[in-house]
Amino acid sequence: MPDKPLLLMVQATCAQPHLEPFTTWYNSHLPNLLRIPGYLWAQRYMGLDEENRFTALYGIRSPDDLSNLLRWDGPDLHSIAASEVANWQKLEGLTRRVGNVYEQISGSPLRDPLLLSDRPLSIVTADVDPAEETQWDRWYTESHVPNLLKIPGYVFAGRFRVLDHPALEFFNTGPKYLALYECESEEILGTLSPTAEMHPEARAELQRWQEYGAKHASNFGWGFHRLISKHYKWR
Repeated sequence: MPDKPLLLMVQATCAQPHLEPFTTWYNSHLPNLLRIPGYLWAQRYMGLDEENRFTALYGIRSPDDLSNLLRWDGPDLHSIAASEVANWQKLEGLTRRVGNVYEQISGSPLRDPLLLSDRPLSIVTADVDPAEETQWDRWYTESHVPNLLKIPGYVFAGRFRVLDHPALEFFNTGPKYLALYECESEEILGTLSPTAEMHPEARAELQRWQEYGAKHASNFGWGFHRLISKHYKWR
């Protein structure tokens, strides 16, 4: 296995009348993708704040695999990937579809131990003002994430940035930056959220985010997510 595999994240919101066929399709979609060389594992989540919002995370072996997996208009696309893409495009009731391939830039190593457990995730996405990006990126890595990990309830964290690659020219559609935080359990999520029971340290870091981080961010997304399935490649 490579030292730094890539992370593919796909998100979509499914309207309630179409939820059953969407779920049935996804239950076979992930195992089908893992038959393709280059995919390493897959995990699927549902939003806890927005139950019809779904997230799928996939490990990708290396950039060399991207043309086979995600260059939908290219000659190297694997036949299984082509079939799955065609079926994905036929699904009804889906909105807010986004997909990005990310490289990890800091934090707990992906799959060692990040994303090995069944813990709930806090998923944060954002674009950044290019004029402030270098300073913002440093603040996020050196101040914001370490402060969050001092708060009871947060376990691991990893930061990711969209991969710039020719095979992804027409694929990446989501925000440039992604942060994944594993949380101890669903029971403590109220202490990490802006509610009456929010932990004082979490509230203080949220205020720091609002005073600095949010000023330079756009297309911001934040939510907690429950694991609903895990899939591994049979070897």
